[in-house]
Amino acid sequence: MKLGMDTDYLKRVFLYFCAAVLTVFLMFYLCYHLFNGFASEITTEMALETSAQDTLTLEGYLFRDETVVHSSFGGTVDYAVADGERVGIGAVLARVYAASDDGSIRRRTEEIDEQIKLLEESNISEGVVISDTTATDARIDSLLYALRDDLEVGRLDYARHGLDGLLVQLNKREIITGAVQNYNDRIAALEAEKDTLTARLSGSAQQITGTHSGYFFYGVDGYESLFDTDALGTMTLDDFAALKHAEPRQSSAGAVGKLVEGYTWYVAVPTERALLDRFDEGGLYRLTFPYNYNTALEMTLSRIVTEHEREDAVLIFSCTTMPEGFSYLRVQNVEITMRAQSGLLVPEEAVRIVDGVTGVYVLHGGKVEFRRIVILLQRDGDCIVDAALKAEKDETPFLAAHEHIITAGKSLYDGKVLN
Repeated sequence: MKLGMDTDYLKRVFLYFCAAVLTVFLMFYLCYHLFNGFASEITTEMALETSAQDTLTLEGYLFRDETVVHSSFGGTVDYAVADGERVGIGAVLARVYAASDDGSIRRRTEEIDEQIKLLEESNISEGVVISDTTATDARIDSLLYALRDDLEVGRLDYARHGLDGLLVQLNKREIITGAVQNYNDRIAALEAEKDTLTARLSGSAQQITGTHSGYFFYGVDGYESLFDTDALGTMTLDDFAALKHAEPRQSSAGAVGKLVEGYTWYVAVPTERALLDRFDEGGLYRLTFPYNYNTALEMTLSRIVTEHEREDAVLIFSCTTMPEGFSYLRVQNVEITMRAQSGLLVPEEAVRIVDGVTGVYVLHGGKVEFRRIVILLQRDGDCIVDAALKAEKDETPFLAAHEHIITAGKSLYDGKVLN
């Protein structure tokens, strides 16, 4: 009898326990679904108007009105003007000595000219207020990283030019920190050494004078007659392609430099036809030249070269500014700041492709709806989409300002009703 009572009691306890577990499970189940039924399953972000610019890095080809200056002697050159200096008609540009045994003197005078140029660039103008080395140290770091990158990919011309810029910044730091006052004494000593070496030159000398006014540059590259500005007005895409692959024309013996007429020079930049909607002929654009220590210049888009059914194009920019110390390397990278794009800001994670159509889902009156978009610019995890597009009747509407874009959510589809 007692054993039976104990069995009934245990059965009741077991049943109570099971009922309690089941009740807890049912409560949890109901709460979970009630919570998810009333709580938001999605996150949204309002579509707001914005504007942004983008930078395009391409290869630029420099065009100038250049006339090569020659000497019939072909000997040691003693320049009378600085590299890139403005000269008048009849100005003495250089003296060339005919002796053939003065090679070591010529090489040393060239080294002196380079050192003087770097030291002159290193001097800080009087009246400039110097507070600390922060800006200079930042430029030094930037040049060091750029120099490392150029050496890694074998761009030796860029590396050599970058090394000169690094030396200039290190010298300026010496002035800022008070280690030296200026480099005038060192420049004077180098000029005296050059005068002494020049006096030792033997043989007859030829004096080279300018046939016209302009800017005189020491170096020649053999492309002076090819990359001529007269060709830009009628240049076709095939003409430009031929120039890109042309071999330099050998300058005759005794070339000592070149005269550049006028202030206007040009940069021709090959690009894709698809990018042309970002450019307006006649507009002003900022072009940055990494090879020239990121010098930035405002340039006019003088001409867009394009042809029917061709996917390539050429942008021709012009400039009337000739910065001091600027290197006119014939081919160098150019960073173009394109026209600002204005539209609606859309997070990339919200963009979806439905039945081949690019768009986003929005929350409208408790219902999910699909909106078409046309992306104008995409960067840093966001898109700028066209805000001016209007759909025709019975077409899927385009995204409008202030609509709530769904950035996260599951099982979304057009017409889905949310509690």
